[in-house]
Amino acid sequence: MEISDDGLAYLCGGEMDFAEFCLDITSDDLDPKDITEALGVEPTYCHRKGQTNRTGKAVYKFGRWQLSTGRRDSRSRSSVYEAFDAFIRTLPGAEAPWEQINSKHNARIMVTLWMRTWNREFDLSSFALSELGRRGLRLHFDTYLEPDDPAGEPAEGDTRPRSA
Repeated sequence: MEISDDGLAYLCGGEMDFAEFCLDITSDDLDPKDITEALGVEPTYCHRKGQTNRTGKAVYKFGRWQLSTGRRDSRSRSSVYEAFDAFIRTLPGAEAPWEQINSKHNARIMVTLWMRTWNREFDLSSFALSELGRRGLRLHFDTYLEPDDPAGEPAEGDTRPRSA
């Protein structure tokens, strides 16, 4: 831990704290049943163009089919590197469904990352990169900083030791 000139302690570097991975498929004419049938996997979320959201106040402008891991704590579970490889392994491997999907829809993998402090990192394996390319999937990253409470209290679930 480094102590700055202003007397503050800075914790930085290391693995991302939390991650979520999602296969996201969208298009105007997407029928969720077709995607489910092609991949042989039930979505965690889906809707068709023209449906209303849960509140009934908004109408979806396009169809969406998603398969998501939900937010995972990479501090107490496997690393982001390992968890991403495991997620990629859950996706169907045959090329025909992906060719069909990519010819009609926009398909990508969304990686959402949260960090408690600055300068976090992770790697993607050559396995994951080659499998994404083989399936024709784009990769999208979204990062968030969730610092500890301004009063000095650790964020919920943060069990890292603190210096006095």
